Amino acid sequence: MRVGLALWLGVLAALPCAAQDRWQVTLNSGKTFWDLGLVKLAGDTLVVRHGDSTYAFSLVELDEVRLVQKSTRHITPEPGRYGGVLGGVDDEVHRLTLYTLAERRDIVQQIFKDHPPEKGP
Repeated sequence: MRVGLALWLGVLAALPCAAQDRWQVTLNSGKTFWDLGLVKLAGDTLVVRHGDSTYAFSLVELDEVRLVQKSTRHITPEPGRYGGVLGGVDDEVHRLTLYTLAERRDIVQQIFKDHPPEKGP
């Protein structure tokens, strides 16, 4: 049984994986949702997915939408890094707090143009 499981895990690890954008949403209340995938913009509502759960946020309750870049550890220091680890300087940050609803809609529409969600089954 262990050999079969190990073989299956080896095959699974060898399969090419599509890189997925991972997003973070911070609400005006200060609550943050991590590791999200974009689903759609439905009117004035941003729809995102986390695992098997789907969330819908009104654009007026969003403070920030951030594309979190994958962190990579490096032995030697590099500009914008602390201790060889990416410090978030490469993240794509969309701060929405001071924008009107129409401006927020335009910003989120541009996010979807720049980072279209993966097609589902």
